[in-house]
Amino acid sequence: MGGERAGSLRRRLRRSARRLARRVDLRRLVSRRRDGPPLGLGTAKTTLAAVISWELALRLPGTQPPVLAPLTALLVTQLTLVKTITGSLQRVASVTAGVLVALGVADLLGLHWWSVGLVVFVSLAVGQVLKLGSHRVEVPVSALLVLTLGGTTGVARTRVLETLIGAGVGVVVNAFLAPPVYIRPAGEAIYELADHMAGVLEGAATDLAEGWSGEDAYERLREARELDTEGREAREAVAQAEDSLRLNPRRRLVGDPSDELREGLTSLEHSVILIRGLCRSLVELDTVTGGRGPDPPLQAALGRMLVELAEAVRAFGEHVAASVPGPPANQAPLFRALARARAARDQLAKEMTAGHGEAPRAWQVHGHLLANIDRLLSELDPEGQTWPGTIRPD
Repeated sequence: MGGERAGSLRRRLRRSARRLARRVDLRRLVSRRRDGPPLGLGTAKTTLAAVISWELALRLPGTQPPVLAPLTALLVTQLTLVKTITGSLQRVASVTAGVLVALGVADLLGLHWWSVGLVVFVSLAVGQVLKLGSHRVEVPVSALLVLTLGGTTGVARTRVLETLIGAGVGVVVNAFLAPPVYIRPAGEAIYELADHMAGVLEGAATDLAEGWSGEDAYERLREARELDTEGREAREAVAQAEDSLRLNPRRRLVGDPSDELREGLTSLEHSVILIRGLCRSLVELDTVTGGRGPDPPLQAALGRMLVELAEAVRAFGEHVAASVPGPPANQAPLFRALARARAARDQLAKEMTAGHGEAPRAWQVHGHLLANIDRLLSELDPEGQTWPGTIRPD
């Protein structure tokens, strides 16, 4: 009795520790994903763009310091070249629209509380019609600045020219000074997703090795459901990688592995759903057996199956991450892991067939388990995918 009570306490403590680890992922604090350019290069490029913009804008007529030019360069210099270009165009359009609104009402309305309100309302409406996104607020800001400075044509022209200088310098600096490419971080994000998926499967196998527990099975189901967070991060990383290659002069040098990244991520996203189904079947297995779980031989075979499946998932993630950038990675480790997983799957099916003490309702759960395992192995098999350059070894 004392041993069972101690074992139950250890399980509860372990489940609590897992919940805490999921809430506070210390690995994110100690690891730094390589984000394309060397550390500090982005800061240096933004600073350089701001300084050049300031010096060029000093040559414009007027007595006011040309703060708008470096400010525009600071705001439009983004992580990727295409975002810098689109941000520059949106900002120039916002400032121009605001200036035109201010010039249109300055002489007619003057500067009053109601005219300020009208300018803000009209400017925001114009920004919405032009679909300026986050730069929409620049329309009323520019209009109010021009309006309060007198609403003259000279002030308006200077503001537009400063914006053009800052936007142009930001684009040129980001285009010709080591434009960043975010391919490797995308591959690392895909591997991290695969590693978390494998961790859920390995954790379930560890639980089975220590004895059956419906509470542990449900806890693993909760972990599988939380894999969507890593999936979203991987999708964002792949989207950023694709974005960084658009209009990038370095594209010919580094290649374009977008198809490989998308295919690998799609397979893992489908696999997340299947792993969730596996964990759900474990919970159902606890229900249909009245909490006692499967017979020991079947339980051991299921644990071995989950271990081999976890290795196959991790090998898949390593394969995708190793393929970008660079030539296609060696597929032999992945095929070996898949072969071991299929052998463990066949052994699990034999144990299911040999089990005579299982509850009748458990057979339906067994079928769901095998179906999810087969689909998962198919998703991880490059032979069944449309990856470019995929060749299965003899």
